[in-house]
Amino acid sequence: MYELIEIEGKQLPIRFGMNALRLFCKETKTSLNEFASLANDLDLDKACVLILCGLKDGARKAGKQCSYKVDDIADILDDDFGILETAMGYLRNSFDTPASGNSKGGKPVPKKKK
Repeated sequence: MYELIEIEGKQLPIRFGMNALRLFCKETKTSLNEFASLANDLDLDKACVLILCGLKDGARKAGKQCSYKVDDIADILDDDFGILETAMGYLRNSFDTPASGNSKGGKPVPKKKK
């Protein structure tokens, strides 16, 4: 499953699943533990790489190609910085868990009555 994000007038698939996180950690040499603290200390370069990894994984899941590079993402953000906020919202939503009642499209399972 992926979301759609509007970039340069096009609806593009974006996904922040484990593969996107794997790509990000590999590209930035960030450990999974370090990734957890990025929300408090995300620099612009890593934000661009994170968006690109989400776009690459979204394209993969949609059976499409992603031809963007990190520099392209920075140029896109020059024109529409709101894309960063939208992408980070998708990232946050991708971490919702069933236990929180916010699983991706699912509803919490009601407890059985005794």
